[in-house]
Amino acid sequence: MKYLPRFLIIALIVGPKIGTTQSPQATIRTPEGNQLSEPGLYQLTDLFSHADKVALVKVVSGTTETYDIAIYKAQVVEGFKGVVAGEIVYFGPYIATEIGTEYVLFLRDNPKAIEPRAKADGGYGTVHYSEVFNQGYSSMRTSYECVFGGPSVECDYGVRVCTDYIKLPKSLPAFPNSGDDPPFGCRWVRRNSFISALDELGEKKK
Repeated sequence: MKYLPRFLIIALIVGPKIGTTQSPQATIRTPEGNQLSEPGLYQLTDLFSHADKVALVKVVSGTTETYDIAIYKAQVVEGFKGVVAGEIVYFGPYIATEIGTEYVLFLRDNPKAIEPRAKADGGYGTVHYSEVFNQGYSSMRTSYECVFGGPSVECDYGVRVCTDYIKLPKSLPAFPNSGDDPPFGCRWVRRNSFISALDELGEKKK
């Protein structure tokens, strides 16, 4: 959020410092007393460090009715931290995750299992799940896009990164890069390049 109405009061909540590249999270108070949280600013390396699990996954199912939050089931295609290929992970709590689509997920483990609501049908029973964090920006959809290259547009598989909140190294150019202002500052990074960067981060953590 780049511009805020004048009647909103912004209070910065500064937690323990974790490196120098993560900004404090802003809490916006409305006149009615409601609070809205602004995502933090992360370097990609910090996002990786703060996550318990990092993986490319394929979402196989999900439910928004069985539990108190949305819970999705996914199979790991490639694991970079905390999981291996073929493993099943459950994650939440944000809606609008597309079934059948592959995502790069940075997840934090929730120490408590989540139980279905009383008399709820379906779901996965009582499960341990991991959380997408930073207001949902640690979940990154992948798809085939025709936005890459310079003057002549190229098509390739990409990862959607919201660069207003996730800062990429110079080795990972984001597209379109012609000065266009895409919605919410989200751009595309070539998937193979992004996966290679995560592989390198995973090797450094070993």
